[in-house]
Amino acid sequence: MERRIRLRRTTDVQRVYDEGRSWADPLLVLVARSNGLDFSRVGVTASRRVGKAVARNRAKRLLREAARRLYPQFGVGWDVVLIARAGILKVQEQQVEEALVLLLRRAGLST
Repeated sequence: MERRIRLRRTTDVQRVYDEGRSWADPLLVLVARSNGLDFSRVGVTASRRVGKAVARNRAKRLLREAARRLYPQFGVGWDVVLIARAGILKVQEQQVEEALVLLLRRAGLST
């Protein structure tokens, strides 16, 4: 993902956690908050519950790739944090994308 559309500052991510709404799926959790900008930003995270470093990195790669492919479908003006769940390691890339599409629709963020 290009640099300007990534959520990189801890304060921005914390603000999404504190003020945003969340939607869950067995593979991932989507937390979103309006950002007042003319573009959306995406952050990706995986806790130690997902597994050790190699597993967490794979989970984050899967989420980043799904977000990169689906970014044109994201609505404008949102900060989104994608949180990996342990089940994400047992599925293929396509299933992660399908889960993200479902969550975007449920959240009303899909255009």
